[in-house]
Amino acid sequence: MHIGVVTWTLGLTEPLEVMAKVSELGLDALQYAGDFRDCSGVELRRAAAAAGLKILAIDPFNAGPEDPGAASEQAAIAYYRKLVDFAVDAGCVPLTLQGLALWTRDCPDQQSAWQRLLACCRAVDSYARERGVRTLYEVCNHYELPLVNTSEACRALIGQVGGDNLRMILDSFHMNINEREPLATLERHAADTAIYHISDSGRGGIGSGHIDFRAQCNALLAAGFAGDVAVELVLPQRTPSSPPETAQDQQRLTCEIIRSVVAWRSYLTQGGRV
Repeated sequence: MHIGVVTWTLGLTEPLEVMAKVSELGLDALQYAGDFRDCSGVELRRAAAAAGLKILAIDPFNAGPEDPGAASEQAAIAYYRKLVDFAVDAGCVPLTLQGLALWTRDCPDQQSAWQRLLACCRAVDSYARERGVRTLYEVCNHYELPLVNTSEACRALIGQVGGDNLRMILDSFHMNINEREPLATLERHAADTAIYHISDSGRGGIGSGHIDFRAQCNALLAAGFAGDVAVELVLPQRTPSSPPETAQDQQRLTCEIIRSVVAWRSYLTQGGRV
């Protein structure tokens, strides 16, 4: 199991800076929240290789249309084909697709929005599969993204897309909002989950909220989870999608990430997984 960080939380996209920070945190992987507008995929791949780090996924943080009112299925697919190409250049690493939901907000109703999302996911997944790239879909809470807010909705989407290329990302923070029973969710979907995200109920580090991470770790291991883990923390004084702005906040975030990773690794050791 690799343990990494979702890089938007660091406020960094430049490859060398990102890799230096991930190494400083004592991690061995990262989920890169950037795309071809921030750097080249080749540059990202070379920087990760030089630092001995694994890129868990390309996870574009600003993946929606510039004008939501003018979004279209064709434009969404064209944009995401560029992201697939970027993922190929980065080493054929997985690409997340949940940002495609942002291209449905101009649809007149829920049914047409779902049909657009499904068509986009099918087209992008097909292109990604041809190019040797796995696709992932993160289940996000309803305050952040429309349509796929529960594991069962994600399972339905994966089933309708078809094939075996698209997998799931589960996130403790999002599950705390939209899943009735997070532990049961992990037990049902652990084997099909590629990445599990760690942040407590308020988006902070382990122990800052009420989530029982020891129980979640045990549930994942018992249910056959063979994926990786990414820490996705935000400081208490910041909003849920806000990286640090000051040097002091950056240091506080560093301490929270390290403390949370130490806690998670202790659960793995106690659960017989290192």
